[in-house]
Amino acid sequence: MTNNSSELQGADSSPAMYTEEEARTAISALALANSQGAEPVTDNQGEAVDDEDDSLLFAPLTQSEVDNCAFSSWYPNFSRVTFKSEIIRPLDPEFIKYLLSDGVFVPGQKPMEYHGELEEFGSSNGSDWSDSDDDNDGNVIEDISSTTAEISRRIELLGGSAFPRTTWSAPTDADWASSTGTLQCKTPQDVYWLLKASNKIAKDLTHERYSGQPATAEPELVLREWANLHPSMVFRCFVRNNVLVGISQVDVQFHKFLNEMSSDIELKLTKFFAAHATKFLSSSFCYDVYVARTVDRVLVMDFEPWSHDVDSCLFEWRELCTTTEFLGLRLFPEGVNPLGHFSAKYSSSRFPIEMTADAYHASVATIIERMKAEQN
Repeated sequence: MTNNSSELQGADSSPAMYTEEEARTAISALALANSQGAEPVTDNQGEAVDDEDDSLLFAPLTQSEVDNCAFSSWYPNFSRVTFKSEIIRPLDPEFIKYLLSDGVFVPGQKPMEYHGELEEFGSSNGSDWSDSDDDNDGNVIEDISSTTAEISRRIELLGGSAFPRTTWSAPTDADWASSTGTLQCKTPQDVYWLLKASNKIAKDLTHERYSGQPATAEPELVLREWANLHPSMVFRCFVRNNVLVGISQVDVQFHKFLNEMSSDIELKLTKFFAAHATKFLSSSFCYDVYVARTVDRVLVMDFEPWSHDVDSCLFEWRELCTTTEFLGLRLFPEGVNPLGHFSAKYSSSRFPIEMTADAYHASVATIIERMKAEQN
């Protein structure tokens, strides 16, 4: 649930409460002021590009860059530094047809349908819906028993629970369909609910994950060993032309202990890049890692191409594409409401260029107070 107010605290002031609209306006003003002092953005040929269109900062994705991020493409080279996984392919055409069919349902059941308050529209409309119900009978697909059996077998090999994904994506947009609110699956039916409810999976199967770029990698279902991971310890690393240019916290919440661990985390991740990530087949790419707190380990979670379709988290894509130096580790600032106006997943607002977390939320608070004073 989104909070209707956001608490932003300056460095030397007591906490103040601001509305979401006030915060958004202040962030826009801060970003504008920051961009006015920036150097003009140019492409690889030195030509000026439109500052408002991040897509112009990127060369068109190649087929190989997309295929390199397919799970079965990178897993063999990183199997010792990632979670144990089982890859099921080729997929039964009937199984793919089932995943792409309308409605959210498991084999043997009809799709979930809407039957809300038909009576107030009269009997004729009700009759129309009845005809539609008959049409949906064709969506009931029974013949995926071989895939069901294979999923059961692979889950057992992984210790009895797993989380699913397909060629490029995990169904992180469908945890609402899970009884546990997580991606943990213990049965094939658990897997089906998540895959059917996910738009990300549908885009994977129709090759629309990255700007409609076609790919040659065949569809695959991956079951990964389940582990209880703390979201705060997931980080996204950005590599441009084989150089690590930035690291960002992925979880859009402030965690005090991360500030205390920041130097150690940055050191671990730069060492991991030098020792392992340079094996990746593309020269520019993004990858997510998990830093284990209890053991001294870094584990790869996923790879993605260098593309504006990928979330830049607490960075602006513009700074990642133009920087000439390592931007370091960027953490979510204290005192900022992530759901209100700073969600890297749901908002276009990002961390302004060349600003520390403390300077950022202190500046936002100052701008809001100044705007209030000008209105009075």
